[in-house]
Amino acid sequence: MLYRFSLYLLIALFMVACAATGTGEPETILVGGATGRQGNAVVDELLARGYRVRGLTRKPGGKKALALAAKGVEVVQGDYADSGSLLAAMEGVSRVFFYSGFSRNEVAEGKNVIVAANEAAIDHLIYSSGAAAEPGHGIEGAAKMQVEIALVESGVPYTVFRPVAFMENFRGQQARTDKNGITDSRAPDRLLHFISIPDIGFLVAEAFDFPEQWKGVAVNIASDVMTVREYVDTYSKVMGREVAYNRQPLEEYLAAMPKPLRPLFDWYDKVGYEADVEELRRRYPNLITFEQYLRDTGWEDWQAE
Repeated sequence: MLYRFSLYLLIALFMVACAATGTGEPETILVGGATGRQGNAVVDELLARGYRVRGLTRKPGGKKALALAAKGVEVVQGDYADSGSLLAAMEGVSRVFFYSGFSRNEVAEGKNVIVAANEAAIDHLIYSSGAAAEPGHGIEGAAKMQVEIALVESGVPYTVFRPVAFMENFRGQQARTDKNGITDSRAPDRLLHFISIPDIGFLVAEAFDFPEQWKGVAVNIASDVMTVREYVDTYSKVMGREVAYNRQPLEEYLAAMPKPLRPLFDWYDKVGYEADVEELRRRYPNLITFEQYLRDTGWEDWQAE
């Protein structure tokens, strides 16, 4: 990933950001959910490229917000449910990133962001959705699908990134994987797609750097793809021992899941993610692979303490 941080690139991007404001000062970009995992990744990437960052959070006095402030982020209080706070946070900026977790009010809150962006004349609104919410392919009626459709129809210049499964979801699971192996309902030849959260931040920053390439684009994003068998074999290779694959009937597998997650895992089994990994890696060959992620996060030749 050295190419991302070369001195030449950082200087060039800094100059582009400064020129965008016409003031000699770097442009400020608003990052919604700045204290969350995706928000942090976007913040770090934008700061590395010379932008100023305004971070939206409900708790500006919290530890995570204070950590952002220590990096030089302008932390502002705001809530997706509070339209007034959104408009205040968007004052003086022309570009915004937002995403949302799962909540009962996710659709209404997402639409609040879109309406505020329209009123504030935001020039580029980037939304991180989810590949299971892809219109026409994902889970019909999913909250993120509704937010995406509202954004596309709003007239606000947009980019929608739909991440697949996060590699970070497997953090800290070495002992359980070593003891129990991998349990799933899908056949060994089914394809699985993965992305690391820092790569989401990288792609969002790319879209802000090169808006002419990304405005009006809605795309699933994944940095690695493999069959279930290859997935299990990757664990075995990295851990230095054979990891078992336990395939369960779908009904049995879903019964062990919390009820709110069952529709998602049912969709995984019956439909599943789609993403053009080959094209994305052609453009950005240093995106993180699943094997690389495991090796970088303590899975290599893992031993129980």
